Amino acid sequence: MKKNNVPIFPLKIVALPGSIQSLQIFEPRYINMVKSSLKSDTGFVIAFFEEGEAKNDITISKKGTYVKIIDFNNLPNGLLGISVKSEYKVSIKDICQLEDGLNIAEVEAMIDPEVDDQAILAEYPEFVSILTQIMKHPKVNEMSIDVNFNSADSIAYHLGGLIPLTSQEKQSLLEAFDASQRCVILSKCIERMTGS
Repeated sequence: MKKNNVPIFPLKIVALPGSIQSLQIFEPRYINMVKSSLKSDTGFVIAFFEEGEAKNDITISKKGTYVKIIDFNNLPNGLLGISVKSEYKVSIKDICQLEDGLNIAEVEAMIDPEVDDQAILAEYPEFVSILTQIMKHPKVNEMSIDVNFNSADSIAYHLGGLIPLTSQEKQSLLEAFDASQRCVILSKCIERMTGS
């Protein structure tokens, strides 16, 4: 499924599919993007970016996440607050910049190869127990996260979105070839965090 002229929102965060992000919007180009998204009931893509040496030299990742706005409000600090739900990962091609500075691109949904979910989950039983514990936390409970406990991807993405990983680690989870590779990456991240 290809879509043309989809707005690209470069951020220093990675939105993993299924996760919910709260964002503060203040630049006019992104306020207009949000208005347009709400009016047409369409989404946009959050893409991780890295800064280069020069002032405006940024590299936008070629893989991002298509998100839809699920809530918005005016914040006490005067900024526009939105909550977005990450729908699916996409590949990003032919980025171009409009006059107002908004990036748009052609995006295509990326479907991972099928895997044996039960076999993968049997290999990483700790993922389910860690995620179950985290979801009991009142703040996480408020987020109304919808985890499919029969899907290795759903568990890996949600766990990756809730534990303190770097943006680069989250990006590697997003870019992984399939659920099996994603779980290997996540397992290494958890080992590094726990020192085991």
